[in-house]
Amino acid sequence: MTHPPPVGAPRYLVGLVCSVGIGEARGGRARNEDNYLVCRDGRMRWREGDVEANVEAPGTRGVLLAVADGMGGHDDGDVASSAAVQALSRLYLRPPPPDPEATLRDFLLDAHRRLRTRVAVAGKVKMGTTLTVAWLVGERLTWAHVGDSRLYHWRGGRITRLTRDQTRGEFARRDNRPEPLHADHLSQNFIYGSRGLGDDAGLRIDRGLDTGTIALRPDDRILLCSDGLSGRVEDAWISDLLRNVPEPTACAVSLMERAIAMESDDNITTLVLRVDGGGSVDLDPDEWREETTIVPM
Repeated sequence: MTHPPPVGAPRYLVGLVCSVGIGEARGGRARNEDNYLVCRDGRMRWREGDVEANVEAPGTRGVLLAVADGMGGHDDGDVASSAAVQALSRLYLRPPPPDPEATLRDFLLDAHRRLRTRVAVAGKVKMGTTLTVAWLVGERLTWAHVGDSRLYHWRGGRITRLTRDQTRGEFARRDNRPEPLHADHLSQNFIYGSRGLGDDAGLRIDRGLDTGTIALRPDDRILLCSDGLSGRVEDAWISDLLRNVPEPTACAVSLMERAIAMESDDNITTLVLRVDGGGSVDLDPDEWREETTIVPM
């Protein structure tokens, strides 16, 4: 049995697209290495190949969302992104903790160690993925981040990027080090670990920079996306679509279409959440059909 939200609790509407993009024939990716996680209303969903897994999670509360972009330059990027979101789904089965931000950070670090150890049994670790997570408990959103997928918060016409791309330059600035060569190159990802940060097997997740917590209000929008979107579409365009297309599924599709129009040659995942007023709501089952959550291109 699922537990309905308390009377007066926020309503969360979710829309999602996870697409291969323009496809290999047009100069894009041959396969989709992105993945996602949507946990709410006692259900957990992620991508398994060309279908969507649907796992019951009775008695759970809150909303847990994630986007994972398997690294195209690594072996088995799609395996890495799938492993990451499935490992993260276990967090949804736990009772809400007193400090979600610390719990989420510790969970990601532990899951990274466990998955990396498991992969290392077969030899050198090569697979990796980004992982950007938004965890809604009550009216507060807690987030954590590894890599260069992004999390945006939109409110009243203003968009704020909550995450910082974990590039070599970003970590150098945090440490007051000189700007390194290839400063815009990604510095770490989930499972694979860091690149030249002193502990190649480990991850660096700085609380307050790679994690955070904000209070949500009615009409807020949250966007999680892979860089198939953010690498081509400017924040101002993203903000306009979040404002002008309020229905989350339609907005997710519009964001994907904008990325393709801007000649993005990467996989594209867009996950949009809108906060409504008080009371509970059930999503229309049509919003969860395969063709609306996994868009073949």
